[in-house]
Amino acid sequence: MMENQNQIQRTELQTIKDELLSQRTLAMFKDALPNAAGIHAEESAMRFAKMVCVVISEKPALQTCTVKSIIKAASISASLDLDIDPRGLAYLVPYKNHGVMEAQFQIGYMGLIDLAYRSGKVKAISAHCLYESEKGSVTITRINGQYSIEHPFSYQAPTGPIVATYAIAEVEGFGPQTCVLRADEVEIFRKFSKAPNSPAWKDHYPAMCKKTTIRQLAKFLPKSILKDFSRGAALDERESFVQASHTAQSVIDAETGSQIIGAEPQLAPENPQEAPQNGKPAFMEGVVE
Repeated sequence: MMENQNQIQRTELQTIKDELLSQRTLAMFKDALPNAAGIHAEESAMRFAKMVCVVISEKPALQTCTVKSIIKAASISASLDLDIDPRGLAYLVPYKNHGVMEAQFQIGYMGLIDLAYRSGKVKAISAHCLYESEKGSVTITRINGQYSIEHPFSYQAPTGPIVATYAIAEVEGFGPQTCVLRADEVEIFRKFSKAPNSPAWKDHYPAMCKKTTIRQLAKFLPKSILKDFSRGAALDERESFVQASHTAQSVIDAETGSQIIGAEPQLAPENPQEAPQNGKPAFMEGVVE
């Protein structure tokens, strides 16, 4: 029985590889990759396709996804010129959609940073978490919607739960732009995600808070000069949140590769803010659907 299952898996993997390396798919990748031009275009497309093949070979769950969804998700990553590799710039995320395993594109935390700097207009971008023990030393003021933050460095490690997260980007010609999310606001974003209790949120909560805040910051930055960053953040947000009529029944987390069975929206275990009964809260109106 086990031998038959392994044979089926090898057959599925080979079928996916054959399609990814086909002339039709390579042509799609060549058109999608922004820097694939001239005599190196085919070489760039082949390199990207082989990279996707390696990722799929290492993730058995991806081997059960439809070839169409894999190519679609990979093409989105290619259009942003983000490699799908161990660096964590972008991921292929397998999940069950009405009984059918499909792959979705998901940008990584480092991918957002990469897209921001790629424009050449971002001088600096960073995100930080504020902990309970820092509340007495950190000052956050808001005047006419603009935030000012004083966050002194300490040689002592902060303690207690995260109470807020902020992201700052300094864009040439615009000055520093800041987005601040309280802990309860981050929790609402987590609650509406497709995998609210995934290992990524459980084991890498600070990093997920930072990524969420940077993604919200993207909405306030000039899209005309940060096109890739804005588009990448919007695509990631669209793919991350549960749709009212399109709820993932089973999700495999991109950051860890672990499967989340029955990952329906749930409140966090530690005093989350009560979500509204109908629809999303007001501050999530900008979420791309």
